[in-house]
Amino acid sequence: MEDDTFKQQELFETEKYISDLVEEKTKKRGSSFNLVFLSSFFTSIIVLSFLFFFGIFEEEEIILPDPVTITETIKEKELVMPRVDSSKVVSIAEIATKTIVQLQVGERDAENDFISIGGGSGVVINEKGLIITNHHVIDEATDVRVIFEDGRMYEAEIIGSDKLTDIGVVKIENENLTPISIGNSEGVFVGDLAVAIGHPLTLGAAPTVTTGVISALDRRLDVGSENMNNAVTLFGLIQTDAPITRGSSGGALLNNNGELIGITTAIATADVGAEGLGFAVPINLALGIVEDILDDGQVLHAFLGILGAQYFEVADDGARIFSGVLIEELYGPANDIYAIGKAGALPGDVIKKINDIDISTLDQLITILRNKRAGDAITVEILRGGNTITLDFTLDLRPSDV
Repeated sequence: MEDDTFKQQELFETEKYISDLVEEKTKKRGSSFNLVFLSSFFTSIIVLSFLFFFGIFEEEEIILPDPVTITETIKEKELVMPRVDSSKVVSIAEIATKTIVQLQVGERDAENDFISIGGGSGVVINEKGLIITNHHVIDEATDVRVIFEDGRMYEAEIIGSDKLTDIGVVKIENENLTPISIGNSEGVFVGDLAVAIGHPLTLGAAPTVTTGVISALDRRLDVGSENMNNAVTLFGLIQTDAPITRGSSGGALLNNNGELIGITTAIATADVGAEGLGFAVPINLALGIVEDILDDGQVLHAFLGILGAQYFEVADDGARIFSGVLIEELYGPANDIYAIGKAGALPGDVIKKINDIDISTLDQLITILRNKRAGDAITVEILRGGNTITLDFTLDLRPSDV
């Protein structure tokens, strides 16, 4: 009995001993695993540190080409793109060329045949055959023929012309014409699109179209020749770089809507030839001249009655500033006193304003007077000895010998 009990107890103790061995063996394996893991971890850190130190993991520098900026791209396109939208010019030309005509100026021989001695251009301004051109195109002419772009030719009547503004008017017997669209030259700005259409060098019935921009406003230009007794100074002109050549005189200067803003009149040249300076009479001025010719048979140009000079003021920094027109003397034929003199102005006075418009230059004053007529009432502000004086009066008629 005791033996059996001992064996059972021994067996029990033996089984407990085996379990302990297994547990101890498992602990030993866990410890070995932890040791291996820690060893591997620290070894990896050492290896990675070594590789990092020698630059194994540094990123290779990627060299990119210099970027092309937007500005550079635009400049490249500007080298090949047209300066203006040609489709717009095409649309303008398709309509306007039907209203811009060639003028042939000539005389009759013994057999009453027409002999051409010159020419220019003109623009149809109403449906009843009224055509505007330049004074110098029809000056002293006896016979004028008008040729349309489709080849139709008409005999024209000279209605009248004005030397001071270089505007002339002729008429043909056709009351079913399509006139050009009239614009407003007061709404023109420097840099606006300009389209010039005329008949240079009488090359044919079809007119020539050129483009450019409005280069400047209120320009003055001496035209004609003293030797030929046709010299005159034109004021208030529109300047453009759209090519205008001989024969285009009297043609049209159009805006980007195809509206008439000027009558082309002249080009400026130098010893080396044309300098890209074309000029046109503003249409607002030109239509006023046409109205006078139709109503009165002449233009009733206004006359102020002075000999003037540019007046300057001096700024604080010493700069000279254009600031008015000095009345050097009251002027008129036979020493007569006109307009402003009769209103009380004296030599030495400075004209500062006309109808509340500040006057800076002599050219500006003359341009304003070109748009006035004899009998118009105006208000002039003058400076006399530091005092401002206001004069109200009517403008006189410009004498024919001035």
